[in-house]
Amino acid sequence: MELHEFEEYCRLRNILEQRCEELCHLYAQIYFDLERDDREIHVNSVETGKSGRILIQYSTGQEEEMLYLPPEYLWRTNEEVRVLMELDRDRKDKELKERRAART
Repeated sequence: MELHEFEEYCRLRNILEQRCEELCHLYAQIYFDLERDDREIHVNSVETGKSGRILIQYSTGQEEEMLYLPPEYLWRTNEEVRVLMELDRDRKDKELKERRAART
């Protein structure tokens, strides 16, 4: 591998890690009803899972966490991702309420 290829790889890796960090913050804001997520996030790895979703392994201080997201979140705008996450959250909430109602 030549130096310019390695530099390009590093540049693309940094862009990917920054985007994954943004997605982690967006996820926390949407799913935990935060106005803003100020945690310091360090992306440890990004992989593609067997389902085709991306697996983001990240740490926030002493805690390590994982987040599975659709791959299109990488190239969609934050506004689009926010809407998709809100729709997904609402769908999951509705399914949970229906399961709870069915038990009673």
